[in-house]
Amino acid sequence: MGSRLRLAPALTALLLAAPARALSGVDCAAPGADCGLRDVAVQAGVLVGSAAQPGFLTGDPLYAPALAADFNSLTAENEMKWQALQPSQGHFNFAPADALVDFARQNAMAVRGHTLLWADPIRIPDYVNATTDPASLRGLLQDHITTVASHFAGEVDAWDVVNEPFEVTSGAFRSNVFLDTLGPSYVAEAFRLAHAADPGAKLFLNEVLVEFGGAKADALRVLVQDLLAQGVPLHGVGFQTHLLDPFTQIDGAAFEATLRSFADLGLSLEITEMDVALLNSDPDRLQRQRDTYETMVAACLRVAECERITFWGFTDAHTWIDGTFGPGRAPLLLDAAYARKPAWFGVRDALVAGVPEPAVGLLLAAALLAARRRAPRP
Repeated sequence: MGSRLRLAPALTALLLAAPARALSGVDCAAPGADCGLRDVAVQAGVLVGSAAQPGFLTGDPLYAPALAADFNSLTAENEMKWQALQPSQGHFNFAPADALVDFARQNAMAVRGHTLLWADPIRIPDYVNATTDPASLRGLLQDHITTVASHFAGEVDAWDVVNEPFEVTSGAFRSNVFLDTLGPSYVAEAFRLAHAADPGAKLFLNEVLVEFGGAKADALRVLVQDLLAQGVPLHGVGFQTHLLDPFTQIDGAAFEATLRSFADLGLSLEITEMDVALLNSDPDRLQRQRDTYETMVAACLRVAECERITFWGFTDAHTWIDGTFGPGRAPLLLDAAYARKPAWFGVRDALVAGVPEPAVGLLLAAALLAARRRAPRP
């Protein structure tokens, strides 16, 4: 068994607010226990989440029950990005994102905000890309982040404030209108604006292809250290963990070492967008996928600062991988018919192994629930 002895702060808050039906009374580490992912995650001291899309909540009858059954955290896959919330200047559309927040509230789930600023030119509206006057661009940035973070204050416990500031395969800053007009300081500006709008939210820098160390991870660490030295309200780093088999070499020890190198800076850590795409010609692909999920989740659980594990979807019926790399990659935990794949059991086994002995997580969850019941009603 693992020795993780603390609950993630967001999980503590969630348990205190949760209805009794949201908490399991079963010791998930006991032999033969049949716990879902969210129940065993509580006892392991972490949040376990999925990206979600509001259209599937009503358009696919299997989607909402499966999402609520296995996850206690939710991330809007697209609906909180700039182009979705403010496609034209000054005109905000919060309804789709609000639908996800409402679902999360009804099902005792935390909410991650993704993302206040993804400055890739194809990820922001044309009116933003066309603004090259520094004062005007700062005005757009301030208005957007302030409006969005204020709207979701008290509902979103953590934000990916800046997403993918670097080029995909290097530690060089990605060229975009903010970098070209304001310089690298736009990253710090975004964090300060987010903190001013919602001081209670944890603020994350989210990046891809840094899980196993290397030059890009080193560049990210330098950026993080520079932001912290400036007093920027940066609270955590998100590791996307899109593992595109066969291009990714899986090394759990290297991932753990990377996590620890950022934890040593005093930061919270999260896996934010995990999926594991399959190589169709591999006869052992489902077992290798299971092993990969189990390895990566176990590495997170060995680092106390790694507080949440989010998958970029949960069923192969709905995955961005199909549209980007073609069908048949089956990257998620449930198959297209919502049956549990070996990958689901790999994640569960890693979470079970992370439950302290004796079941401290179960005892803490029960104590928090009892405290909530004793607390006077507001």
